[in-house]
Order: sequence, then C-alpha cells, then structure tokens
Amino acid sequence: MDEQIDDADKDLLEEIIAGSKVPTNLSDANQDGKIDSSDIDLVDRLLNHELANITIIDSANRTVSLEIPVESFAGLHTSPCREFMMLGIDDRVVGVTNYVFDDPDLYPRLLDKTNIGTIYEPNYEAIATAKPDVLIMTPGSYIEPVLSMVEPMGIKVLGLNLNKADYDSELMLLGYISGKPDRAWAFLDWKKETLDMIAERTKDLDDDKRLRVFSATMSSILKGDKELSPSLIGQHQIIDKAGAFNVADEIPTGSKVDGEWILEQDPDSIIVASYFVKEGFGYTVLNDTIAWESLRTVVESDILNQTRAAREGKIYILGYYGTASGGQDPIGAAYLAKRFYPDLFQDLDPSQLQKEYFEEWLSIPNRGLWAYP
Repeated sequence: MDEQIDDADKDLLEEIIAGSKVPTNLSDANQDGKIDSSDIDLVDRLLNHELANITIIDSANRTVSLEIPVESFAGLHTSPCREFMMLGIDDRVVGVTNYVFDDPDLYPRLLDKTNIGTIYEPNYEAIATAKPDVLIMTPGSYIEPVLSMVEPMGIKVLGLNLNKADYDSELMLLGYISGKPDRAWAFLDWKKETLDMIAERTKDLDDDKRLRVFSATMSSILKGDKELSPSLIGQHQIIDKAGAFNVADEIPTGSKVDGEWILEQDPDSIIVASYFVKEGFGYTVLNDTIAWESLRTVVESDILNQTRAAREGKIYILGYYGTASGGQDPIGAAYLAKRFYPDLFQDLDPSQLQKEYFEEWLSIPNRGLWAYP
C-alpha cells in the first residue's frame, strides 16, 4: 500500500498466505478470489516488466483488467498527454485531445497523432480510427457516455485525473501499465526532493511568521467579478506546500467568496493563477509586457487593492500550466517559498527547477514566462 511494487510486496504476500498478516484490499493481485502463490508470481512478472494480465482500480473506482505493458494509448484531456511525453511513451500514443493542438510548442511529439476531440465533445469516429488499447479521460460525470460508446469498440477506458491530490498514485499506475515504472518513480523522487526541502525549512515557523495567503483566478479578476473563486493553485495545496496558510482551505471547490470576506481575511499575500497566454503567461511568452499589464489590473482592482498584500507589494502571478498542473507542484511551491520567505530560500532557484522539468522530463526546450514579478 505504498504505491510502489517491490520485494516488500512479495514478503507481505508470503506472510498473508502464512496467516501471520491481515490481507489488504489489494492482496488478491490477480483478482481470482484467493490469495496464493499465483499472486506472488504476478508481482514477479510486474517487477521484471514481463507481459501480464492485471486488474486495476482507476480513479473513477472502476475495476479494469488489462494486458500490460499496454501497446497503444490515447488521451481525451491534456494531463495524460503531458505524462505520455514525460514517461517517454509518445511513440505508443495514437490519439490526443484537441487541446494539444492549441498549444503545439508544448507537445511537439504529439502533433502527428489523431485528434480525438475533448471530454466535452469526444470524436468517436476518430477514436474508432485510432483504436487505442487504452483511452484515458477524467473520472467525473463525462466518463459514462464515453464508456457506452467506446467499450463496444474493444477499447479499455481508464479514469485518471493526473492533475490533483492523487497524482502520485495515478502516475505510478500509468507507469506500471506502460512498462515505465522506473521512470515514473524517478520523477516522483525528483518532485519529492524539493517539496521535502521546503517542508523541512519551514516546519519551525511560528504561526505569526507563517504567511496567510489567498489565491484567485486571473480571468475572473480581469472580468471585474465581484465574487471570486479560490484558484486551483490553492485547491492543489501549492500554497500549503510553500509553507504558508491558505485562507481559503475551508472553502468548498467551486464556491465563491465576496469582497467583504477577502477584506476580513486581509491576506499577507495574494497569488493569482493565469490560465491563458493572452494574460501574459505560458510556454510561448517571451517577455513580461503583458504580464506587467495583468499585474497592474490585479493590484488596482476594487477589492484586492484594499488588502495588505496590495499595500506591501506581495501580489504575485503564476502561469498555472507550468507551475501547478500535475506533477509541477514543486516548481510552483519553489516560486512561492522564494517570495514568501526570501531569507530561508536564498539558495533556491525556481527557474532551475523549471528548466529541469522541461528539458530533462518533457525533453523540450526551456521556455516561457511562468511567474511575475
């Protein structure tokens, strides 16, 4: 139950079979109704990256049996497409979401794949033509109609977010079924190293020294909305991972807060999440001209300009898709920790982490504007 398949699992299975340990809910590895030596044999095949039939539970809580390693994949949202590149299995990808073609520089090795639409409007004819062994999509309400159309084609469907709190376990699952568990585990080690370092340096901060932070969405502020939804940067705990208090931690996902609530909280810092290149952030943005205009609009907005954060110049913007999406949380946390606690992180260079992520993990050039100022 530690998200990694290794010899410890074999040892545990032997103890369960011998009756000295209580079975876990995944002890019946091959799902044949009993826990015996055949489950240990399956673990051996997984450790040796051999062909095997496994049964997994996806993030939609569906039980799916697969022959692994899977030979061909498709992704109906951008998160699995990004991880296909990171794991180095883009040569096995046959179909990608339409959103990939909206940001071609970020997905250069996927541009020759079949466009299969989006989770909102799947192109079933294109999916049938591409005919992946496994189609990955989000686990929410959009999965049911896709199942009814795609499973009769002989295509397995997995619900994986690859973008939320369960990212680590989902990435390991994708690593195992693609035959790339070592690559997935290495990335999680890289990710953990920075997050552990930040946690270690901030763990002894007194509560009165720990910044109180609110995070909002740039597009909502630019529209002049009087009520704001806490952004995904807050919901994905990037603020907490940077050693600060997220004042909106108790606000339900999708809910909005009004100006009076924000002024009552009077946060020490405000983080604004930008999702669009037109706001001045993204992989193709090469200067800060638009970012400066966006920041000025935020600082001068009716509500936020009355906060402590605005008065003290502690409003910052992060480009979401390079700092907080999927496994990028150490990058976002590093940018924030450097700004929140400069004395604790004089030696931390978030831009170097960004460079490593693009060049060493996605194997694309390091580009873009992701944090301002």
